[in-house]
Amino acid sequence: MRRVLSIWLPQLPLDLRYRKDDPRVAECFAIISEIKNAWRLTHLSEGAMTAGLSAGLSLPDARAICPDLMTEPSDPVREAALLRALWRWADSLSPWIALDAPDGLFLDITGCAHLFGGEQAMAAHTRERLTDMQITSRIGIADTKGAAWALARFGQSDIKIAGAGKTVAALAPLPLEALRLPQKLSSDMRRTGLKRVGQLMEIKRAELARRFGLSLTQSLSSCLGHSPDPVSPKAADPIYAARMTLPDPIGLQADLLGVLERLSISVCKRLAGDAKGARRYYLTVRCVDTGDHVLHIGFARPTHEQRAVLQQFAKPLDELKIEFGADWFRLEAAHVEPIQPFQISLDQHKQAEDDTSKIISTLGNRLGFDRVRQFMPMQSHLPEREFIHVEAMDRREPVSWTAAPRKRPVRLFKRPERLVTLEAGRPPKRFQWRQSVYATQEAKGPERLTAEWWHSDFGSVRDYWQVQTEDGPRLWLMTYPGTTEPDWFIAGRFA
Repeated sequence: MRRVLSIWLPQLPLDLRYRKDDPRVAECFAIISEIKNAWRLTHLSEGAMTAGLSAGLSLPDARAICPDLMTEPSDPVREAALLRALWRWADSLSPWIALDAPDGLFLDITGCAHLFGGEQAMAAHTRERLTDMQITSRIGIADTKGAAWALARFGQSDIKIAGAGKTVAALAPLPLEALRLPQKLSSDMRRTGLKRVGQLMEIKRAELARRFGLSLTQSLSSCLGHSPDPVSPKAADPIYAARMTLPDPIGLQADLLGVLERLSISVCKRLAGDAKGARRYYLTVRCVDTGDHVLHIGFARPTHEQRAVLQQFAKPLDELKIEFGADWFRLEAAHVEPIQPFQISLDQHKQAEDDTSKIISTLGNRLGFDRVRQFMPMQSHLPEREFIHVEAMDRREPVSWTAAPRKRPVRLFKRPERLVTLEAGRPPKRFQWRQSVYATQEAKGPERLTAEWWHSDFGSVRDYWQVQTEDGPRLWLMTYPGTTEPDWFIAGRFA
């Protein structure tokens, strides 16, 4: 008979902070999420529960009860990454594992329990290992996936096991929510006096389906094993990593580069075989006296080029101080993405993008990627809002926006600078700017611009003129039309 083990991780977001030694979790702390257009508490520390708070409270109500409450929004990406790491770890328990996102795992343990001394011993071993990793867990074991899920979440103890063929008796005292029903359906059933799963088993299935719909009978049938509900595993994401252990410690730069070269050949070859590349590489160097040192490099675009990896790691390895040598090394590729090769000779645009990515990667590894920035177009008619500065590693897609019909100056002043009109005109025939006097030789304009209709907080209508002066500088002049005595400004300077 098939047996299923369900692992529930009820405090996964908090456990993520515990594992990082976050000092807030020892105080009145809670994780919040936006639910139905309101921030609500989802996971609470012991201090928060002692203060009288509970999951589901809105944030204003919670602060009224406990003014000292500290909160942090949930981080689904990091929480999912932790769950997937536990998914890979669970391979030591059973080869047949499935995710139960966002906070659980399913294991088909048919034929596995005897390796641990029985189901009770296996469940205790699993919970002990998770506790060692600072992960709170509850475990249920039954004949079906639905029954194991119900016992893990609604069982009376942290480990609840339904014997083979005893699923009905184990589910009978559990509440209706153990069937994973929609909240509205559970509420409707409670209004009729139904509270436990055992009460449903005393009613004919046809009557339940007629009164509450097929979803109820289908859920009940899958929990009891009357309809198939198998554990459907999915292969874990491949890990592109290689490690090396040496019999004697090394510390010379040439020796370190030799080890890195061998590791990078292994990792990059696997990446290239799968047509993938990595944006980050992590090299762990374990020194015999100072422990682990983690060096990392980044790339603007995913790559599997071994030469590029060696080139970027040269500086971090040169700065690494090793006194008594290192004997253990591990190289891992992170942020893996698919890549598509292209022909350099036929696609010069792709070649230019590749060259730019190499420059960004080199500067980012030396200066920090947060200090390397680039321009990104924005949806606006106003010159100062047609672009924004973003980190060069930012992978957002550029917006689709029609370019301005006229040229823009190479240098756009953040704040237009006022000029002094010496000889009036539109634009001025002679003016003074930055203690120099200029005469207008040729002018083109006006170009009238205003904010988009959905924005009302970006000033009045503006007129812009391209002015070629007799002394050489080509300037971008701006004024506000309709004023009695118009003021003129220098908004930018052309090349």
